[in-house]
Amino acid sequence: MEVSEEFDDEREQRFHQFVRQHIICLLLFITLYLISRWILGLLKTCSDNDELYAGKEDFFVFRISLWMCTCSLAISIGAAMLLPFSVIGSEILQAYPDSYYFQWLNWPLIHSLWNYVFALSNLSLFVLLPFAYFFIESQGFRGQGKGIMARVYETVAVCIMLIVVLICLADVVQSFLLFQQKSISLSLLSFTSVDLPFIYSCVSLIGVFTLLITTPIGFAHMFTVVSNHLLASNSSPTMDPNEHVISRLEYETQKLRLVRNGCPAGSLPLTPPEPFLPQKPLRGYQKVLQSVKYPLAIIILLLLTAVSVLMVLINTLQLLFGYRALPVYAQYIEVNSRHTFGVFGALVEVIIISYLMVASLVGVYSVPLLRRLRPRKGKTTMTFIIANCTTVLVLSSALPVLARTLGITTFDLLGAYGSFNWLSNFTLVWTYNVAFAIATVSCLVNHFTTPVRREVIRRVKELSCRRRIEEFSEKTE
Repeated sequence: MEVSEEFDDEREQRFHQFVRQHIICLLLFITLYLISRWILGLLKTCSDNDELYAGKEDFFVFRISLWMCTCSLAISIGAAMLLPFSVIGSEILQAYPDSYYFQWLNWPLIHSLWNYVFALSNLSLFVLLPFAYFFIESQGFRGQGKGIMARVYETVAVCIMLIVVLICLADVVQSFLLFQQKSISLSLLSFTSVDLPFIYSCVSLIGVFTLLITTPIGFAHMFTVVSNHLLASNSSPTMDPNEHVISRLEYETQKLRLVRNGCPAGSLPLTPPEPFLPQKPLRGYQKVLQSVKYPLAIIILLLLTAVSVLMVLINTLQLLFGYRALPVYAQYIEVNSRHTFGVFGALVEVIIISYLMVASLVGVYSVPLLRRLRPRKGKTTMTFIIANCTTVLVLSSALPVLARTLGITTFDLLGAYGSFNWLSNFTLVWTYNVAFAIATVSCLVNHFTTPVRREVIRRVKELSCRRRIEEFSEKTE
């Protein structure tokens, strides 16, 4: 009797834990969805101004596409926050294993989040975003008339064809590169060995190599963005609107008085006088803040970049001398014994991972080929929103793999993320670390030496021009 009661209690506890996990996941998704909807609402242009918007029928089409883009962006934000949340969560579980306030946080919840993010990322990348794009572009099959359902049928047919093409390409890649088969089987039976997770691993590999190009560029461009923003705010202090109105009224009053007194137009002041109410002088701490914030921001960026490069170099040496396992093999070790520096190490990892994501986004929108996709507030069309959501989804999905490959974090990849085939290739992983370090250092050196190099080139050209002028003058004499 006691054994059956214990068994019932255990089943009840598992059931409550299962319900709690899914309620937490649902609340997180709703929160991310609302944040994504607010972001897209700021960026999206009015539907009437969109070049593909043609009438009332497109209103429903655009609304469905916007919902799908919002879901995809929410999943992208969740994928970007997945690794930091797991790092902090694992450290909390180690520090407070029996805390009443953290009973909702456990390892099954973290594993569920990783599995949900992986599954929803596949759904967004291969179903939602293609459906959103083709749904906008569709017109319906010929002979079925116009209407929403005709466009739905065409969109579904195109999406199915796209998935079939992707499976065929994945089968070819799997046959050539992975298994090195002499003959490529394209029969329907071979499709059973190719699934969407394998295609997603290929997409993740593309995203990781994209981050290899864009993140070092983002590191260098972050200094330009911060410098332009802070210097512009310092050079153009904000003025109270009331003071501006008062100064303009005073100027117009003085102008009317001069005209009434018979003063000629040429003698009127060309610029308004000083404001009637003097500007409030800055307090001491405000002056100190304005003079310190620029060098402090540059020092923080230099520190974050230096720590990132140092982590990559240490990981490269550890991989070379066998002190660190490849990401695909680390999943067989216990996950809850990773961090050796405690809370401080976890916070450093979270900060560096967040900095990597921001730098990669800055680098993506700085590359000439992708610069056209840069969203603008209130002026981004639906097509560009879909393209940006796809770009952010690919980058954010590759961020956990990037952080683990570079050794930024010691937290192991969970779920299907840790079973990517290419993560077991030592040559690829080690070469990627070396290439990332070299590209980052090269971009930073090029960024900081560009003004000096331009000045040197300008001086050399001036000297050469002067020498030519002197030689020409000597010949004419």
